[in-house]
Amino acid sequence: MIRPVIPADTDALVALADATKVFKPIEIVALREVLDDYHAVNHADNHHAIACEETGVLLGFAYYALAPMTERTWQLWWIAVRKDQQARGVGGRLLQFVEHDLRTTHHGRMLFIETGSLPHYELTRAFYRKHGYEQHALVADFYADGDSMVVFRKAL
Repeated sequence: MIRPVIPADTDALVALADATKVFKPIEIVALREVLDDYHAVNHADNHHAIACEETGVLLGFAYYALAPMTERTWQLWWIAVRKDQQARGVGGRLLQFVEHDLRTTHHGRMLFIETGSLPHYELTRAFYRKHGYEQHALVADFYADGDSMVVFRKAL
């Protein structure tokens, strides 16, 4: 089942993201801050956090928000799936939920996703391409020397 994230999920979601070994330590710290801010105020400002849960176990989550100063353009900030659940459809279900929510509830026009260019992100980039996202931009050396930002987009 996909449901809204609640404050009690924060520790488990941070641990889930950390255990994937995909995110940098600074990103794990940022995730906790993002979730704390979401529960404090951002949930009321077109930010959304959802979790995929089965039999009381969190399998993955996604976080998305309206891009400021745009007309119905959205950004997927986070999507993560438990390491032992990857390649089993959980990420696809989360992404499809986000897209459906944006189309039907928010009349979203476009969704952008940013990721890194390092080799360990190749499965992530392949996941986005598999789900109909096109690579729209490459910002060289954005995160660090040799680690560029890869921007994907999909018209909704």
